[in-house]
Amino acid sequence: MWWIFVVVGVLVLIGLILIAAYTKAGPDEAIMISGLGKRKILRGKAGWKIPFLQRKDRLSLKVFQVDIKTRESIPTNEFININVDGVANLKISSDPELLERAFEATLGMNQDDLIEQVKQVLEGNMREIIGTVGIRQLVQDRKGVATKVQENVIPDMGKLGIELVNFNIQNFSDRNNVIENLGIDNISQISKEAAIAKANAER
Repeated sequence: MWWIFVVVGVLVLIGLILIAAYTKAGPDEAIMISGLGKRKILRGKAGWKIPFLQRKDRLSLKVFQVDIKTRESIPTNEFININVDGVANLKISSDPELLERAFEATLGMNQDDLIEQVKQVLEGNMREIIGTVGIRQLVQDRKGVATKVQENVIPDMGKLGIELVNFNIQNFSDRNNVIENLGIDNISQISKEAAIAKANAER
């Protein structure tokens, strides 16, 4: 009778090994199984991992948001220092080549570390673009400036295996109230033009 217990024990052990080896990646995540000189990535499907001999790493493929507030003022091409508030939506790329690059670049990072690295890349590109334009262009064509930053940052994000879904500049500010004075100047100019138009109409 003892052999029955042995068989049952072996079957239970095999079952536990199979449970530990079975791995399934959800639709919004990717899993990399590595070890024994091999590496494979699962995305939205199941696979097997040899317990104790292979490791399993996960990456979320969900869109995540990063708020960018410049920590130091950025000089425009007129040497006017401004601060910028922006927001970016990003995601780990589903492209096989970029996805593998993302695992290599972000291995061991938690979400906070990843966001901090992305912030640094975005802020560096923002500084580069803003340094080439004047303050009037920044204020009057915020969307155009954001588009230039987005186009400029794509290669750097590609090195991390990350896609930039969109990037928006929410606000510009400066300590010397140059932007505020520009707004006052524009209002004054519009008022003058309106007064002239009214005077011409009354003649």
